[in-house]
Amino acid sequence: MADIFISYKKENRAGAERIFTALRTEGFSVWWDDSLTPKASWDADIERELSQAATAVVLWTPLSVASDWVRTEAHYAQDRGKLIPVMLEDCKLPIAFLLRQTIDLTKWNGARDDRHWRKLLTWIADLVATKPGNANIPQALTSAQANPYRDIVGKLASGEPIVDGTLVNESTPAGTVFSDGQGLPPMRIVPKGGFLMGASDRDPDRSPFEGPRKRVDIPAPFAIGVYPLLVSEYTRLSGAPPKPSDGTTAMPNALEPAKPAIYISFDDATAAIAKLAAMTGMEYRLPSEAEWEYCCRARSQGRYAFGDAIDTAQAHFASDKGPVPPTRFAPNAFGLHDMHGNVREWTADLWHDTYEYTHADGRAVLEGHGSMRVARGGCWWDQAAQLRSSARQRATRTTRSPMIGMRVARALA
Repeated sequence: MADIFISYKKENRAGAERIFTALRTEGFSVWWDDSLTPKASWDADIERELSQAATAVVLWTPLSVASDWVRTEAHYAQDRGKLIPVMLEDCKLPIAFLLRQTIDLTKWNGARDDRHWRKLLTWIADLVATKPGNANIPQALTSAQANPYRDIVGKLASGEPIVDGTLVNESTPAGTVFSDGQGLPPMRIVPKGGFLMGASDRDPDRSPFEGPRKRVDIPAPFAIGVYPLLVSEYTRLSGAPPKPSDGTTAMPNALEPAKPAIYISFDDATAAIAKLAAMTGMEYRLPSEAEWEYCCRARSQGRYAFGDAIDTAQAHFASDKGPVPPTRFAPNAFGLHDMHGNVREWTADLWHDTYEYTHADGRAVLEGHGSMRVARGGCWWDQAAQLRSSARQRATRTTRSPMIGMRVARALA
């Protein structure tokens, strides 16, 4: 069984052979149909090799885009979570693949250290490290297996490595921590999965706004900040530190660089994220409310990620001292800090009094009118009931509160 199946148009044989040879040099086993003989049963052999390969590298060119056979192979691979699209020549991609991350090798000169080539090698190595057909199913939520093509650019306070975000892809294992640049937030990949959103009827602190409970299935892995956005990170993105509303004095020591940023309105948050997306070329956003609760619960069933009770050894709350650096408390099972307490966090959703409009796939609820947005997580001032995984708060989009900060999310595709 080959590691890699190469899909290409016969007229692009020279380019395909260059890719084939370079991948073989890296030590991967590669199959392409150049080895088929006239006596071979072409359809059967191709189908067998494509189904058994760990990944399918589809080489897009003007000719292959017009090929029904190449498109069929690409759809087959995509449906099984093993497609790696490569732009070999400038062309207009088929509409079904426009939203997928595509490796651009149109200007590749064969250099082994070329950034785009290394992106391809990293993606292949991620898929080869998992079983065929299960490429997007995380085997564990611990630190990801080392990938020899991925650079380490730093470490968390725990000593866990942070890898270069430009070499992260939709098949990178859940648990991987990455950053898209120095001074930018470390992100952790969380797996796809389902959960019951909202509070149980048995929860004594349940509010009418926390139901009715609804099954939500997050359809694909995505990345979310290991911590709330820090003052230093917000300042880099916005050009100035956060500031209270006009005429209000900031809390003492609240704007220290290593603390979570507060005094951020929803509009401030979206502007900072737009700058982050423009700076990195990546699809950053605020998490949806459903995504946020999914990450907070981290597959737990209790009122909190740690069970049905919480104390001040697990989170920062019931205090009058303001926020603290987010590394003081242990992370949840997804490796995320301060999902309970410290600062409330904006989500992308418009406020609704129930989950009637909540999407089953976890998308943000943007239907409706009004200026109220959803904040989650509870803060340094709140009591334990407001820190529950299902607890919700609301605020107008222009509010700059000492209780509200933000956490960023990013797509992997």
